[in-house]
Amino acid sequence: MSVPESRLALVAVLAFAALVVGLPAGRTPLWDPNEARYMLLARDILDSGRWLIPDLRGEPYLNKPQLFFWSVALASLPGREVTEWTAALPAVLSSLATVAAVFAIGARTWGVGAGAMAALALGCTIGFFAIGHHGQSDVMVTAWTWWALYALLAARRRGYATLPLIGFYACVASAIMSKGPMGLLGLVAGFAGVAFADVIRLRPLIGVVVLDVLLAPWYGTYLVGHGSSFVGDTVVGHYGSWAFRRGALTRLESLWVLAYALPWTVFLVGAATWWRRLPDAERRLIAAWTLMIWVLIGLSGIHRARYLIPIYPGLALLVGEFLTRAAAHGGAPVLRRTLYAFAALVVVVAALALSPAPSLIRGEGRPWVPDTRAETALIVAVLVATALGAVVAARRAAFTHGGLVVALGIGAILLVEGARYPARFARDFDVRPITAAAQALTPPGTAVRVYPDIDLNYDFYLRRPVVELDRARAEQLLASPASSAVIMSRKWWAVLRRQAHPSWRIIVAHRVARHEMVVLGGSGA
Repeated sequence: MSVPESRLALVAVLAFAALVVGLPAGRTPLWDPNEARYMLLARDILDSGRWLIPDLRGEPYLNKPQLFFWSVALASLPGREVTEWTAALPAVLSSLATVAAVFAIGARTWGVGAGAMAALALGCTIGFFAIGHHGQSDVMVTAWTWWALYALLAARRRGYATLPLIGFYACVASAIMSKGPMGLLGLVAGFAGVAFADVIRLRPLIGVVVLDVLLAPWYGTYLVGHGSSFVGDTVVGHYGSWAFRRGALTRLESLWVLAYALPWTVFLVGAATWWRRLPDAERRLIAAWTLMIWVLIGLSGIHRARYLIPIYPGLALLVGEFLTRAAAHGGAPVLRRTLYAFAALVVVVAALALSPAPSLIRGEGRPWVPDTRAETALIVAVLVATALGAVVAARRAAFTHGGLVVALGIGAILLVEGARYPARFARDFDVRPITAAAQALTPPGTAVRVYPDIDLNYDFYLRRPVVELDRARAEQLLASPASSAVIMSRKWWAVLRRQAHPSWRIIVAHRVARHEMVVLGGSGA
């Protein structure tokens, strides 16, 4: 493939990924407290100019390095306002950077066709889509981690030349600056993926220098400004408990990646059965890199869906190679069976979509379930068409085309979800009616009292200081005549109202997730 054709393929893949990942970005109300944390830190940077150590709820924030909330602040600079969209923009760009890294690695290793297929597969991986449009630093970590692998592969091909090795360590440092120790995934995976005899060729001394220089804004400013808190509370308390709490069996929760990697998990199984026919040193390195990241994430003490996102690019690369290269190297029968298996799985999913089963889904999964017959019918039609396309491609031995059919079909379904699910999410997880009522009762600069506590997404919409009350202080406050606003659940109001002054009443009640939240104020409000 010529250079112009390669560039056109890259542009097409990035446009596809931008459409899928970018469509729902910034269109849901803020819910995840981790997203809110970065948004509040970015707001503090814009308001106070504290770029190195911003405040969160009036305290210096030391738990994470600065790169991601710097990026949110920079995205918000033109309007001088942090919004759901400006907070999501760095994550969307990081998602596209990850897709570009997968394209570059695949193209360098197996050709542009394999790179394009791998990038398409990543763009419509369910787990990647679900996290990639939210303002989470995990997406930025993923982008830097996989560009680190690209630099490592380039260094390996050039006899571990200095310049690409500096690029490798710079990407690792940027990953660490995005989220702290999780960014070390690339460094550990790099040393594990390279043969033991070659580890010295990674020039660890260069790595130490590059890491020290690029990480200085994080550990340097935090140590100088708040040394004991940073070491005791953050390094030992936060990161230590994150790694070592919970039992051994909970580490198996990382196996959920096989479900979140659908629909490509089926193709990954087929790829694994074919690899022995065509051993490949760089495939082994990519597989070792991916497996080491998976193992390290699995060893962590806490698992959330977003922690798994650095694994998906490696799985997509292995699938991309399988779909574009296996037919020419004795893998046609495996490819055909894999496409048939995919079609069978899709038919089962389509049948489940028409059954009562989706109505049983609750919690944060509920907004993803279509709520109209027209939407359900459209998704089922696309599923059936995709299954038929996969079968036709298998029968004609057009395996690369089969992969394109799968990617475009699943991508179309994700577009429907991206267009429709934000409104359903707002229906179930919108705190803005509560915060608007409390804001109206509370003058700027005056604290909003809450009992017993609330997540940081309330802080973002309140634009007021938040004071969390213990039981004694809440009872004392409610025993006095009503003043300003108090936020709590209706359940707690039912417990405390017997001791409350008669002037307190519910100003607004609104169901948020599983709880009905209320704003209390004076009877004259």
